[in-house]
Amino acid sequence: MSATESLLEAQTVALLRRLAREQDARAHRIADDAAAQGADIVRKARAEARARVHQAVVETRREQQRALVQRRAALETSARQRQQAALGDWLGRAWRALPDALQSRWSDPAARAQWCAAAMQAASRDLLQRETVQVEADARWLADVRRLVAAHCAADLVVTFVAHDGLGAGLRIRGGPACVDATIAGLLAPRDRIAAELLAEFARLVESPNAVSTP
Repeated sequence: MSATESLLEAQTVALLRRLAREQDARAHRIADDAAAQGADIVRKARAEARARVHQAVVETRREQQRALVQRRAALETSARQRQQAALGDWLGRAWRALPDALQSRWSDPAARAQWCAAAMQAASRDLLQRETVQVEADARWLADVRRLVAAHCAADLVVTFVAHDGLGAGLRIRGGPACVDATIAGLLAPRDRIAAELLAEFARLVESPNAVSTP
């Protein structure tokens, strides 16, 4: 082999070795880049998975909270409805019992005296014409009403008594165009006010440690 051929062969071998080294280095860089990219992809995938899991947990908690709020609202609504139904039932029974309760009080002499006294007190406060009044009472009770009313009349008050068949328990006191109706029907006329007072009494009985049973 000539010197020229030997030189060419040596250069060729050197070139091939350098090319091989460059290919190895490039392969390593590609492998390193691929590994880095793979690790980055895995890291991002894990981060996204954690974020999705966290969001799913948050959404689940929100749904549970909404369901809890809705359930609580439904229970409160149901409780209010039951309470209103119970109050309505109690109020209805109390209202139905009032006429008999008032009749029973009127039939009691002491309570009847208090009734007439309260009616005369209301008349002295509410009637515009106070010099002359007319008292109406059922014929059955007229004599007793006359006696009880007279005990609360001023000396200068002129009172006329009129029998009113079918008036029932109580009395009416008229002064001019005004009237104090202290009969059972008159006392029960302001239904809204009486209902409010009954409900207030019901609340008092419920809150009292010695509450009595409802009527």
